[in-house]
Amino acid sequence: MADEVQRVYVASVDEEGGNSLALGCFSKEETAWQVLRTFLKKSDQMLLKSSSVVVWDIDVIGESGVTVLSTMECKDCPVCGRRTFWMDLDNFSALCHGDACAAWVEESTVEPGVIDCGWPPIRFLKQAKDIDEAFKELFKIGDQMKAVAQVDTLTDNQPQEMLEEFENQSSNESSE
Repeated sequence: MADEVQRVYVASVDEEGGNSLALGCFSKEETAWQVLRTFLKKSDQMLLKSSSVVVWDIDVIGESGVTVLSTMECKDCPVCGRRTFWMDLDNFSALCHGDACAAWVEESTVEPGVIDCGWPPIRFLKQAKDIDEAFKELFKIGDQMKAVAQVDTLTDNQPQEMLEEFENQSSNESSE
């Protein structure tokens, strides 16, 4: 006879409007996480605010039958700018689930009090003394990527025109 299921794992997301979407009820934790991660890759297409994975013990009445494994909040990614950056505030970690981004921040597992951050597409890895500094580093990369994208869309003579305009403004400001 097959083993009876003693607990189930429920993945869900909450929309900004207050609606909650259940993504499924699973007999294995890893399945719940796989379903949630797959769904979070599309989070920039919806107005999501949070997500969670919860464990329910079968045949247990009341609050003692439920355990919240993780609750994550959705933010705009400091690198790609899409609303695909999910932060787990209980076990501080954050990861962009957007395609080709995967920017991340987490507490160091090796050095207590140190925050690690990175952006895999360029193999960027940095250690910071606090969360604010880690996010500043990721925002710098995001700003550089946006600047490169803007330069790539310029016509051949636009950079020279912009330089001349900047020099004219600088000389006007210094003469005043």
